[in-house]
Parts: sequence; structure tokens; C-alpha cells
Amino acid sequence: MIKGKLENKRLDAGKLFKKGAAMVTAAALLTTGAFFGSVIPTYGDSESVSKTFERFAGGNRYETAVDISSKNWIEAYNVVLARGDSFPDALAGAVLANSAVVGGGPLLLTESKRLRPEVLEEMKRLRTNSVFILGGTGAISTEVEEELIDNDIQVYRIDGKNRYETAANISTTAVENSSQAFLVSGTAFADALSISSYAASNGIPLLLTDPKQLPAATLDALERMGVTEVTLIGGEGAVSAGVADELTKAGYSVDRLSGSNRFLTNIEIMNSLNFNMDKVVVATGMSFPDALAGSVLAARENNPIVLVPQDENAMLDSPTASYLNNNREEVNKFSILGGWGVINYKIENIVRTGKINPRISLQFWDGYANKTTYENQLNFVTGSLSDSIHILVPNLAGGLQNDGSFAYRFSSAETPRYLVDLGQSYGARVVPMVMGSGKIADSMLTDSGKRGNFVNSAVKLVQETNADGILVDMEALSDDSEEGLTSLMKELYEKLHPKGKLVMVSVMSKTSATAQPWYDEYNYRDLAKYTDYIQIMSYDKHYSTSAPGPIAPVEWVREVMAYAVTEIPSEQILMGVPYYGRTWRTEGNGWVSKTFGWAIATQTANQFGAVITRHTTPSDPVGVPTFKYVDEDGYQRTAFFDDRESWGAKLDLLDEFALGGIGGWSMGWINEVSAPELYPLLKERMN
Repeated sequence: MIKGKLENKRLDAGKLFKKGAAMVTAAALLTTGAFFGSVIPTYGDSESVSKTFERFAGGNRYETAVDISSKNWIEAYNVVLARGDSFPDALAGAVLANSAVVGGGPLLLTESKRLRPEVLEEMKRLRTNSVFILGGTGAISTEVEEELIDNDIQVYRIDGKNRYETAANISTTAVENSSQAFLVSGTAFADALSISSYAASNGIPLLLTDPKQLPAATLDALERMGVTEVTLIGGEGAVSAGVADELTKAGYSVDRLSGSNRFLTNIEIMNSLNFNMDKVVVATGMSFPDALAGSVLAARENNPIVLVPQDENAMLDSPTASYLNNNREEVNKFSILGGWGVINYKIENIVRTGKINPRISLQFWDGYANKTTYENQLNFVTGSLSDSIHILVPNLAGGLQNDGSFAYRFSSAETPRYLVDLGQSYGARVVPMVMGSGKIADSMLTDSGKRGNFVNSAVKLVQETNADGILVDMEALSDDSEEGLTSLMKELYEKLHPKGKLVMVSVMSKTSATAQPWYDEYNYRDLAKYTDYIQIMSYDKHYSTSAPGPIAPVEWVREVMAYAVTEIPSEQILMGVPYYGRTWRTEGNGWVSKTFGWAIATQTANQFGAVITRHTTPSDPVGVPTFKYVDEDGYQRTAFFDDRESWGAKLDLLDEFALGGIGGWSMGWINEVSAPELYPLLKERMN
């Protein structure tokens, strides 16, 4: 590797592109061995996992570009670097990145005057040897260039006298010969982003023009590449009829792909050109950085970039939503670029389902630290898992430590990462839960330092497993923990939400502000500010040591939901649904019980010759199954459990209160006998 500033070779605009000088073309760069190591990058293993949804995000545009790179490239010896706060010099960058010159490396972003440290770290991870800087020193300074050189990275700068010449020089470096070219406005970014992945994937140059006059540098580039056909992207406000006339007079065949706004132009491009619809990359149409970095990812397999508005109401009935709905069956994966501040969870839901607030089926997936048990629970799901389950919540975290931190329930991150990948491969988002209770949870919640340790452990778990978020379940708390629990969720939200991760909390059930004073630590209204969903544990009306009765009688669940919607936006509420029942017997002056699922309950009734009846009330005519029997030890027992009919009665409350969905506890109680009863019901009622 060449080291040192003086030995480092630069390809500046004058040497590369000045007429009459020896031009360094793509072929020349390859044959002269200008780049060290293979020019073909090695892609990450995310492509081997058949996911239906993924989001690439960071705390800002630079981190999002790094996230796209880190999750899709194992190594890339050649990288394109563009300025992150100004678009003109970068618009043609995807064509260069996907060309034979760069070999399909990622496109990263940096500040004008400073090389972002996370960008340099990503280059080191990629084992980058060469960087192509887009634009002159006014776009990316010599200080950035020198820092790259100091880190033993070869630098090639492609620039020009203005944005039009820079784009021309980028295009002629990337593409030696092409009969076709795309021409976009150099004063706006949206149309260029819409066409960028197709241009890059098919090796078609992307050039810029002044809206009213064709620049000489652009015309010269068309001539040098042997272009005969020019496709204008955007309406006449973007590329005027006058520019089209200039091209026609110069002997070029001219056509146009356009709509009345950026989103309709985007749709016209996707409808007119032959994209691979197996995956769709989704980016905001209101800013350029995420789509720019993501265009190289989309170009790898000729996938389209769908531009979306930032307002969910504008998105819901838009032509963009219609386009996604019309192509939904063909699409196997949606890749969203940017965090919640760019594409919020409501727009994400429209992309995923076509609905602004689809009912979320969250299922607690607890294999009790046994990988095979986790796998078996997924195998029991009938039909396509994503039809009945949208979020899987595994229990991957170990118990709380005295300092507030926690580790994995497994010996390393390897099994948790496997389980997250497994759940995601079925098309679900995977959000691990972290549990705590009693004095050790109180101690963590009331101590800011311990809360910080908890937050750091949670962020580490999400990062190491590539999980989609975190769910916090703190129980048996003291009243002193109210402020601490809210503070904990706020701190998690501020850390994870900008990265596109879900933040959720489970809370105990209340039927009014004063009815359950022992649950005052759960401040529904404040918790709603710092969570995407709140799962209300609307079960255990009758619990392990209470007198026998239904676990979650529908009239009681109705009371819980009626109060909850006065404190929490209804679309954030996930109603708890139990998949277990209990069989009670007396012990001394009290009661004790055992827990079982629907299948074991019916098996027990058959074993002891018990008759299953239904416990009904005027407000719950469907009721729940119940039976009495004498067990093998001679104890008189009373059992209550749920079945398809009683689950269905509870699911009716989703419409009654316009709830966001359910949180089912838990998949461990469902087996091959009960699965055909539950999962088709969820498919029917949750979509």
C-alpha cells in the first residue's frame, strides 16, 4: 500500500477530464491496477436471510449511511464519499459506486470540513483502500482528503468548475460508452433519486442540466460517451422544453418520464422501467441523504426507490400507497431508509400493510433459554407467520444485576442473534423483552446511575442482535418507582428511537385512576410520551392464589380498556390476551393453582371425565370454558381457560376501542393442538 501524502496519487479534474490530456477511463483504472485488492466488494450476510422488512437508520444522515453500509457490505476496497448536506455533486454518485471502476462499493456521507469519525471507522471495517471524493474542495475540503491519506487510503477526487461539469466528469469516469443517458435538473434532488438506482444498476449515465439551458459540459459528456438517446426525468419545470429542443437540434432522440410532482414522477419511472420488484427500497422524498446512500443498495439488484411524504395522512390515500398496494404481492422485502423522524411508524405501517394503523399482533415468544423450544414455537404457527404475528418478543436478557445492568440468558450473543435472525426471517419484527421485579427493579429505577447501566445494556442487546427494539416489563414495584420508570423509558426512547427502533413497555391493568392504587407507579399518560406501544397486561383478574374464576373475563377487560383510552392514544394500546388457564384447589384457608394451556386443559377434562361448560354473564354471553373434577390426589379442582370463542370475544374490543392491537401471553402455551385454533383467528382479526 502506498503511504504518506507525497506518495499518494490523486486523480484531479484537470488530469482526468481536460480535453487533449490523457484521460484516465474506467478501463484504464482497472488495467493499471490503480486500486489495491479486489474491486468487487463482499456483501454482508443480511441477503441470506429472507426478511420481509428491514430498516436502516442512525441518529443522523451520516450514521444512516454507515448503517446501510455496515449491514450490507462485509468489505469494500473502494468507496464513494459525498458531502452530506448538499446534493448537487453527489447526484450521479450511485452510477459511479456501482460501476466497474468502484466495483459496487457503498456511498458514504461526510461533513464538508471534517471527516466524520464513524465514517472513517466504517472504512476501516470495510478494509477500504481507495476513496472517490465527489466534488471540489468547496464541497469536501482538503482536510478531509488529508485525513484519509493519513490513514493510508488512496484518494481520487472527481470535480468540475460547477455541478454540471462535476456530474459530467463522474459519469464519464463511470461509463465509457452508452447509447442512453438520463438527464435531470441540477437544482433539485428528487427526480435524480427516483432514477438513480435504475441508472446505476444498468450502467446508464446520469447527467445534470440547468432547467432552462443545456450546459456545455453536459453536451460534451453526451458526445464523449456516444449517447444517441436522452431521457428527461421530471416535468418541464425541472427540465424545460427548451432543453429538449436543444438536444433534438443536436441530433439526439429525446423522451421524457414525468409526473405533476416528485412523487408522481417517481411512480411514472417505476411503472415505465423494468425493475426487480422482489425488494423495494423506501426513502423520504423530502430530503436527499438517505435515498442517495440507499441508491447503491437498490442498484445491486435493480430495485426501485419509492419516495414517500413525511405526513401519514398525505401518504394514506396517495398514488404512492396505491402503487405499493398494487405491487404488494410481488414484493418480498421492504427496506426503509432513515429513522422515525424521517419515516414515522405510521408511514412504515402503510408501506408494510397499506393501513395507517394496522392492528399489531405482538406475541411473547419465550423459550426459557432453550433454542429448540424457541424454534418449536415458531414451527407450531399455522400458515405464513407474518399473517398472524407482526412482532415477536423473546426473553433474551438475564436477570437484573445490582448495578442495574443485565446480560444474556445465554452464554454469548451468538444464540440471541440467531433467534432474532430466525424471527425476522419469518417476516416479523423481533423486540426482546427485559424483565425485572421487586426490590432490585426499584433500586435500578430510583438510581440514575443504575438506570444508565440498564439503558446501556439494552442498547448493547439491540445492537449486538440486530433486534428491532426493546420491551421493558417491570413488575411488583413500589410507589416510589413511578418517576424512575417514566425516566427509564424516556432515556431508552431518546437512545433507540432515532435509530428506528421500537420502544415498548408492559404495564399492569387499571380500571380507573383510583381503583388500583398499588399500581400507581404505572403512569399511563407519561409513559405514552416515550413509547411506541404500551402492552397492558389485561389478564390475571383471577390469579394463582385467588378464588377460581376467568383469567381475563371480557367485561373486566372492557373496563381496563375503557380507562386506558382516556390516558393513552388508543392506537398505542396493545391489549393483553392470555393463552393460559388455571386449575385451582383449596389449601388451608386459601387457594393454590396450576397453569395450563388450552390443549392440556381439554386433555385434563377428558382424562378425568369432566364436562366442560361455559361461564357466562349478561355482559359476556360467549363466556369462557370451565369444568370441575377430582384429580389423581383426590383434590376437588375448578378450572377456567380460554378457547377460540372467548379469544374472539376479547378481540371484538379492538374495534370497540380502536386499539392498536394485542399482546398475547404467551406462545409457550400454544402447541400443535391449539395452534390451528389460535393463529387462523389472529390472521382473520388482526389484518
